[in-house]
Amino acid sequence: MENKVGDVFEDCLKTTIDRVLSEGQLPDIEYVQTDNLGEVVEKLAILHIRTWMLEDKIQEAKTDEEIAFLKKKIDICFKQKRPNLVQAINLLVENSIRHDKSLREDSVKLYKGLDS
Repeated sequence: MENKVGDVFEDCLKTTIDRVLSEGQLPDIEYVQTDNLGEVVEKLAILHIRTWMLEDKIQEAKTDEEIAFLKKKIDICFKQKRPNLVQAINLLVENSIRHDKSLREDSVKLYKGLDS
């Protein structure tokens, strides 16, 4: 049975979210140049999880300084890192269209339920 792209992304996102949440720590993201759409989408998912966790920590904050520190981190996530990842996705798709190149790349990662 052939998987739809949306199903593959959804499975990838669920796996990543479950892994990160089970670790119970704010994940760090190392940004590297890549030509693999899946890696960029995975980093974007991790970034969103990190942001959600930071937002949850604001609810537990005891001081204005702590809240300001956490809000600064959230701003970095959404005003710097997220736009970079979205731009990377846009460039990968644009390059794929211009050069008639598939977005599907060989991957060394194995996701549950994905046979191909």
